[in-house]
Amino acid sequence: TDVMLRSHFGEESMTKGVLPALNFLMQANRLNSMQLDSGGILFTLVEEKVAAKMQGLSPEMMMVYHEIERAGNNGISSGDLKKKTNIQQNTVTKATKELDRRSLIKRVKSIHQKTQKIWMLMDLMPSANITGGPWYTDNDFDHEFVNEICKIAESQIKDDWEKNGVPTSLQSVERRVGSSGVSQEALTIEHIKQIVNRLIFDCKVEEVAVVHGTRFTDPGPYYRSAAQGISHYDSFTSLPCGVCPVFDQCQPGGVISPEACVYMEQWWEVEEEGAAEEMGTDSAHDIEDLIS
Repeated sequence: TDVMLRSHFGEESMTKGVLPALNFLMQANRLNSMQLDSGGILFTLVEEKVAAKMQGLSPEMMMVYHEIERAGNNGISSGDLKKKTNIQQNTVTKATKELDRRSLIKRVKSIHQKTQKIWMLMDLMPSANITGGPWYTDNDFDHEFVNEICKIAESQIKDDWEKNGVPTSLQSVERRVGSSGVSQEALTIEHIKQIVNRLIFDCKVEEVAVVHGTRFTDPGPYYRSAAQGISHYDSFTSLPCGVCPVFDQCQPGGVISPEACVYMEQWWEVEEEGAAEEMGTDSAHDIEDLIS
């Protein structure tokens, strides 16, 4: 920043040497400047090969370039470029065409604005907000891929519960999907949670409360296969009693009792938080609606 430069070089050197150098670099397109909210100026160095491509660009084209640069990996539409630069649309179109020809910017497709031109710098990768993330291929929702991930998650949760009598953690599902090799892109824990949420809404699995310790070491949440014959979400399906390690010792009025049960208290808090969203949702929701 200009403040850092003044602090390093001093006021006299800043005026006599640094400012002329900054102006020279900016005229050679080797330096960008941006006004900060604090009132200072931030300078960023431009790569030599990029600066060479900028030679001969008009002021209007440079304005368009800098607006596209500010948009980052979310990109910016031609219409928004016109609004932000206050330049006529035909001038904006001419500028983007020339910047594209020089390989300074590129056009990307957006799942939200399929008919609009979205521009971003050539070396940036579009954000998930633009591409839709791993669930989209060429801007189209990939139902086959999503269904394959769902099968892996459902199979693991079902096997763990029905064969071994233990619930499955979200982290365990993440590890299983990661080791399956189905996805060419690394899926985050949030991606896996979206998949499991789809299974919950389809009444194939349900979340359960567990007591963390030697048996349940992952942070969770934990899931089990849904009871057979249930065609809608029911709060009773997630009661912690089914996986309680001291269930046999629990009785009303006892040392371990329903009225003093910490597991029930945790379950009730989870139910209160999720009831409004989950109980009123159609079980046949398509995952595209759930994760969009």
